[in-house]
Amino acid sequence: MLAGITVLAFIPTFSNDFQLDWDDTWQVLENPLVNTPSLQDVIYHFTHFWQMQYSPVNSVFYLLIAGLFGMDATAFHTFCLLIHWGSTILVFLIVKKLVAVLLPKTGNKKATIYAFFTASIFAIHPLQVESVAWISASKIVLYGFFTLIALYSYIKYIRTSHWLWLIATVLAYLLGFGSKEQAIILPLNLILFDYVFGRFADLNWKKLVTSRVILEKTPFFMMALGFWYFTSLNSYGTITSNGYPFYQRLVFGFYSITEYIFRFLAPVKLYFFHPYPISLGDSLPLHYYGYIVLAGIIGYFVWDHYSKGNKIVVVGFLFFLINLLLVLHIIPLPRTVITADRYMYLSIIGLALIMVWQTDQWLSFQNRSIFLALGSLWFIFLGIHTFIRKADWKDSETAKASVIQILEKKSQEPELFNLIENE
Repeated sequence: MLAGITVLAFIPTFSNDFQLDWDDTWQVLENPLVNTPSLQDVIYHFTHFWQMQYSPVNSVFYLLIAGLFGMDATAFHTFCLLIHWGSTILVFLIVKKLVAVLLPKTGNKKATIYAFFTASIFAIHPLQVESVAWISASKIVLYGFFTLIALYSYIKYIRTSHWLWLIATVLAYLLGFGSKEQAIILPLNLILFDYVFGRFADLNWKKLVTSRVILEKTPFFMMALGFWYFTSLNSYGTITSNGYPFYQRLVFGFYSITEYIFRFLAPVKLYFFHPYPISLGDSLPLHYYGYIVLAGIIGYFVWDHYSKGNKIVVVGFLFFLINLLLVLHIIPLPRTVITADRYMYLSIIGLALIMVWQTDQWLSFQNRSIFLALGSLWFIFLGIHTFIRKADWKDSETAKASVIQILEKKSQEPELFNLIENE
């Protein structure tokens, strides 16, 4: 059923072309590792940044597809969708194990239902279109796939204590970072899973430092430090000292959190390019400070459930937040957009889990038929919107048109139009 739902929502992607005026040209069509591979090219891609990005595993992914089917856009789209479907199955398996622990009284049947609908939302949500339909965004799909493999392997390690599962987690971490640098955040996800499975329950602060739970994370944090150092050597991913002041970046962070949640609930007006609301040196419009209040309400909602012992909401929100941490702009890393659909690829899982739980609570009310109808309509809307939105990525002209549309609506400065035209 998951396979059918995923393919049905993404059928139009098979007729999409390469984005010739965007990244597909240098990522795929003119990538020397893909077109004229040599051992020297392979070594270079794994030891250097290519076009300001480090994604050698993604380049090898392109190489395999091109070697089997040539430069056929349909083949590339098909393999991207297959990886996305594989991630959907992993989401199902992982969430089923999480729900069994977080809601121990639900039973296997309800845990399966939770996992199915969480994985379905992950599979067909319109926010996923950018990552799946854009060939150059395959590094997002790949990094998500390997991150999910790492999380599933880590659950198996927690359950069995067998060191081979821990090694599998390490290897998946390496492959995830080789797909996209954003995978560096994995150790925080592992700690969150330790919390889910109660591995901190019997530890005080003195025992915590020397505990197995912390010691086994040391290699992961050392790897993360090594990844960051390697990135900084290439002058990418470093914390910038100039740019927006801290108070504006803090507001940007609150804005991003609430905006992503709103787009999850009501995924309309989704665009490839979401520019910053102001230029450097400008004052922030007053209404943006309202996002601090909205973020506070969201935080209170999560805290209230934490105080009531409802871990499923807390874990879902933390998973959402952890996997967005590097793109919230509070840490001043260089980013050209304030938000992007592709940044939500994994974070959707946390919000989807909360949504499924909340719907389950509503269905226990007396007027459950109303909530069942609303939930069904929302789910159907996700699939239809994803199906239709694939047209935005048919080719570079349609993608460019959608970007110019949002810039016109927001009355952005002329240089942003020039940016799009240059691209």
